[in-house]
Formats: sequence, structure tokens, C-alpha cells
Amino acid sequence: MAVQSTSDAVARLLSRHSDASWLATPRDKRLVIHPDGSQLAPFFEHAWCLHVGHVQHYSHGVCQAKAPTLAHYELILLVVAKEQALNQWLLQQIAQQAPQAAILIVGEKRGGVTSLVKKLPAGYATAKKLASGNHCQLFETWLVESHATQIEDTALPSFEVTWRGIQAHFDTLPGVFSQGRLDPGTALLLEHIPDDCRGKVLDFACGSGVIGGLVKRKYSVEIVASDVNPMAIASTQMNWQALGVEGQIMLADGLPQLDAGGFDWILSNPPFHTGLRTDYDIGEQFIQQAYRQLRKGGELMIVANRFLPWPEHMQRVFGHCHEVADDGKFKVLRSKRLS
Repeated sequence: MAVQSTSDAVARLLSRHSDASWLATPRDKRLVIHPDGSQLAPFFEHAWCLHVGHVQHYSHGVCQAKAPTLAHYELILLVVAKEQALNQWLLQQIAQQAPQAAILIVGEKRGGVTSLVKKLPAGYATAKKLASGNHCQLFETWLVESHATQIEDTALPSFEVTWRGIQAHFDTLPGVFSQGRLDPGTALLLEHIPDDCRGKVLDFACGSGVIGGLVKRKYSVEIVASDVNPMAIASTQMNWQALGVEGQIMLADGLPQLDAGGFDWILSNPPFHTGLRTDYDIGEQFIQQAYRQLRKGGELMIVANRFLPWPEHMQRVFGHCHEVADDGKFKVLRSKRLS
């Protein structure tokens, strides 16, 4: 059963208020930021998506880390992300480019919308609640012109990694997994990557590019990285350039399709959430795709929380699953394509 998205709840909330004055803006002057599904397309033709799988639903959609031109829009709806740093960054982009726009902020109560509207960036008016329902709350705010300021450049959250004689620095843009620190699951996976890692290697759900960047620096491999999030892609590009790593970096929903051949290794700390909700379908689809994208003899090696049912899925798809490590919270799992 598909996991319900925040956009679905928001769309039902907006439907009940379709005659409200705050939805009277012409459709070509409306923009939705960070929709997580297709459900808001009846209300918005224009969308700035931060998941490449969602941009296809909007006739004028973009999926990129850099803010599109926002000055055109009179109404901007921000669907609150679970990462508060990303919400703050998005509101700063709006303040810089669209100071005259009416700004709506919507999200699930347990998803941080209430705390966000209490801590709006400088220059924003106190948010006013417009509606609530479907476990969501909708607020309105705007820029107080006399207080609007330019965005100041600030240092990105970063961390250092020392791995098998390599020292590396990683910066993380807002909204990227494990911003400003090496995730302990990723650290466990790195600890157990074998020295015979060779050939064509995919760093799936690459985040800030840690796994692929380090493996490429250490071993003679052809490296590919992919992620659904344009902020992750931009972070990986930035970090690999600083490391002197050359590879292919792809914005893709699921495993990227190769023209020929396949991968010798797929390494990943794969996601298991759709928005705020645990979504087991993501892992099942990833494992099935990984099998198809591996060459004969190619190997899938992942790290996952112990409660996730990935060992059973890998056993079913590959015919076996080897538990490489278990630290009490995470497991490192490994399977080989035998035919």
C-alpha cells in the first residue's frame, strides 16, 4: 500500500477552501515549493521540486538546488520539509527574490510547521493561521519591506573523515542527509568495504558524496553517484571537486539506467522514508533494481537500521544475504548476483 504523502493531505485541505481569497491569484502567478507528490498539480502549474520523481507532475516544474527566478510569482506555497535548515534556507531565497509575494506555509502538525512559523527568518511578518485539517496547518506571512535584508553568506555545515589513510572534508547543503556529520551507519559501511572493490561502482543515495568520493580516492574504480535530491547532487559535485575526484553524478529517481554493461558494486546507505513516514516499498524496489543493474558476479553492499526487513528482501531477490557486521543499531549486508 502506497504511503500517503504530505501533498495529499494538503491538497484535500486546499480543496475545502478553493473559494478563499488567498487562492484567487491567477494560476500562472502561483508557485509551490517542495511538493512531495502529484496532488497539488490541480492548484499549481509551477513547482520547484526537491525530489526529481515529483517534477514530472507539474507543467512548469524544475528540480534544482539553485533557486529559480521567483520574482514572477504573486503567491508562493511552501510545503514544509522535515529538515528545518532547509525550510529556513528556502524562506531566505523567497525573501531575496520575491519580497512582494503572498507566502503560504503548510505542513503536518507533527512535521514542524508550528515551530517553523514561530521562528521565521528576519524580515517576515508574524504568521497568521488560515486553515487546518487533515492533520495539517496552513499559515500566511509576507515580507515586511522595511525589514527585508539580503541573505548573508554563511559557512555550510561540514565534517572531516579519515579513512584508510585518506583525510577528506565534506560540506553539506540544507536538506542533505546527515547534514554536518558523518552518519554512523555510513561510517560502519565504510569500515567494511572490501579492498577488492574494483570496476564500476555506484554510490546510491549519495548524499554529500562521502562513500563514492572516498572509494574513488582509495581504489581504481569508475565511480557513479546518484540521488533524488538536487541539494545532494550539488553537495556531491562540490565535495568531489575539492577532493579531485572525477566521476558521473546523476539526479535520478531510483537506480540510474546504464546504456550497457552494469555495475560491479553498488554501495549504499539507502533511504527508508517518504517524508515523515517509514516506507518499506523504497527498499524493496531498490533491492530489485540493484539486482537488475549488477553484472553477473557484481555485489550489493548496504548498511541499514537493524529493524528494517532488508535481509529478507535481499535473500528473496539474490537467493542469499551475508551479514557482514552488526553494531547493535546498524547491520552491513552483502549479496552477490550469481547469474
